[in-house]
Amino acid sequence: MNLSRRSFIKWVISAGAVAACPWPMSAQAEPGRKKIPKGKLTSETNKVCHQVKDGHELPLPEPSAVHDIVIVGGGPSGLAAADEIQNSDFLLLEKENHVGGNAYTESWRGLNYSTGAAWASIFSPEVDAIFKRWKFDMKLIKGVDAAYFNGVWVKDFWNGKVDNPNLDKLPYPDSVKESMREFCRHIGPIDIEQEKERLDRMPFSEILKNYTPELKAFWDAFGPSNWGAVSEDTSAYLGIQAARDWWQSERYSFEGGMGMGSRKIYEHLSPEAQNRILLNAAVYKVRKQNGKVLVSYMLKGKPRTVQAKAVVMATPKFITKYIVEDLPLDQVTAMGHVRFAPFLVYNLCFNKVVYNQNYDNWIIGSKNLTDFIPADWVTHADGGDLNRPQIITVYAPKPESLREDLLEDKKVLAMAKSAVEELTDLFPGWLKHLEEVRIYRRGHPMYMSTPGFLTKIQPVAGRDFPPIYFAHSDSMGELSDLAYAGLSGIRAAQKAAKHI
Repeated sequence: MNLSRRSFIKWVISAGAVAACPWPMSAQAEPGRKKIPKGKLTSETNKVCHQVKDGHELPLPEPSAVHDIVIVGGGPSGLAAADEIQNSDFLLLEKENHVGGNAYTESWRGLNYSTGAAWASIFSPEVDAIFKRWKFDMKLIKGVDAAYFNGVWVKDFWNGKVDNPNLDKLPYPDSVKESMREFCRHIGPIDIEQEKERLDRMPFSEILKNYTPELKAFWDAFGPSNWGAVSEDTSAYLGIQAARDWWQSERYSFEGGMGMGSRKIYEHLSPEAQNRILLNAAVYKVRKQNGKVLVSYMLKGKPRTVQAKAVVMATPKFITKYIVEDLPLDQVTAMGHVRFAPFLVYNLCFNKVVYNQNYDNWIIGSKNLTDFIPADWVTHADGGDLNRPQIITVYAPKPESLREDLLEDKKVLAMAKSAVEELTDLFPGWLKHLEEVRIYRRGHPMYMSTPGFLTKIQPVAGRDFPPIYFAHSDSMGELSDLAYAGLSGIRAAQKAAKHI
């Protein structure tokens, strides 16, 4: 299908500057086809980060302010750190014009939708306690997921069980189905905690290679969307855990995804603590000096420095290694080995409900996307008014080799066009009701759970550098998750508070 509308897409860059960019398509639609509606392309603010990475020497002015603790980064981890010490003298610096990081929710016509994190996957007594503290009112994700194989949708395709009857619905020979069952038999008795170090250093593909290629094709879609990596770049510890255990647990989320969780943490801060958050403040240097820490940042094009007794770095390790001065060589090396996946998220805005069959829907073998979810599923899984507007959130992780392409508007818009074309070919009725396409791009949002990351790389990369303490979801746990982000922020804030 040729989606050929000349409407303009609003392109939001550099802290809100807006320009108009045409959707890169031909001028004429196919006869009888509706033209593609307008769109909106939104990105992170990355100018200062790229200058730091490229080795630019930015000014280091004398301190113009003094605080006990400075928190760098306003995602869930930085917000959790601020919440933990909200009655202290702290300052939180966030480079974007909003808080939330990769757990950020936007809205269209009053409907919330995710630009990143979709659902909560990690639960424990400790996690339950912080979610209760922040008054998270997540809803149970009802229903099942589905996967599309060679023209056939299979509901509840995977549950990790040998006796899963839905495997019989696959459009493949019995030998393929039996191979998938044999995989379940193999991983069932494995004690992943007892063998954690061995499995973590093994790629998941080493296990999958013994089974039918159709099984690997599924995990090579599931992995990039959930932890940023195909099976060759996935720790077998995580792969087995996901294949065997994830499906036994209930899932929860907000309407609009986990960005609503970031809002809840922010709302838990007192007004005084909220006023200690400085937006559009891009940190480019953190250095120790005479027992203190100097944090330099750019605000409205002007360099500034704040002095602190302790610092919480709630930033991803790929940029942290450039910002923090004089880190030990092994720690810098470990941070450099933390890999991040580039990611595009497309939110398709419709004037009525177009899909309400399943929650997470996987299109196996697609080159343009991995999966999509109805943004309001947790509220309307049972139906609701089918004439209400609806948003479909489409996830499109990209290989690292395409990261630079995300810097070019035309290439990003072309990727989005291809994904929308694929979906409207699969669901021809969608285009009639499609009113807007919103695109969010991030170059390094999700750390990849690569072999050796959990047991070898993470412990060194996240090691304390007193009085600088490291948070962010890449500092703990086997995959990027709001719970890990929150817990790491709290622990780093506690260490900083104890230091002062």
